[in-house]
Amino acid sequence: MTYGICKLSAIALRKEDRHASEMVSQLLYNETYTVLDRTQEWLLVQTHFDHYEGWIQAKQFCEIGEEALFAMKNKTAYLINKAVSEHDGKLLTLSSPLFEPHPDAVEMPATFQPELLVENAKKLLNAPYLWGGRTAFGIDCSGLVQVCARLAGLLLPRDASQQIECGELVYFLQETRPGDLAFFGEDGGPITHVGIVMGDERIIHASGQVRIDFLDQTGIFNKERNEHTHLLQAIKRMR
Repeated sequence: MTYGICKLSAIALRKEDRHASEMVSQLLYNETYTVLDRTQEWLLVQTHFDHYEGWIQAKQFCEIGEEALFAMKNKTAYLINKAVSEHDGKLLTLSSPLFEPHPDAVEMPATFQPELLVENAKKLLNAPYLWGGRTAFGIDCSGLVQVCARLAGLLLPRDASQQIECGELVYFLQETRPGDLAFFGEDGGPITHVGIVMGDERIIHASGQVRIDFLDQTGIFNKERNEHTHLLQAIKRMR
């Protein structure tokens, strides 16, 4: 097997092996992956963090040996806990892992701390929406949840349609707690959106930008537009 490590601030994962293909996710600095296939200009990889697959440019590939990879997995990981931080001449973003202490990094909690999920999301307020994004320079709804949950002690899959399979159902809005996840989509259709419940009938999510809106039994209410923008399908409590 061939393994790689991201040594750039972030690397785009694309759906197909061409520049015009959509970005489905991103590798963050120091995240590792397995190479599954390759062409002259592209590598199909599977990330070790969330087992996501996508194509990266071959010129961005940095190989890591199996022994070094194993040693890294046994080191303490420190996660960047600021929206943006500088390290080794690179701008790193929230949840990027380091393997040595850093003034802007903390260890991942041993157990899930839901209040930290909300706190971390607030650090990315006003970050622009970007399909497939996982950084403060562009992030999508499930990327926001995933990177903020990691810093709160919870490892989640990449997409909202996968994240809804985690946790336990909360049946009534009145029973929600800060840090619960709310999922949205058309009735009978797939889950297309996710956000983090804040309490006080508010939700933080990525839609146009990372923003705070109202949450009710119907879904997300955007006061500026005076309309519901996303229809509520389920609320889950993570463990």
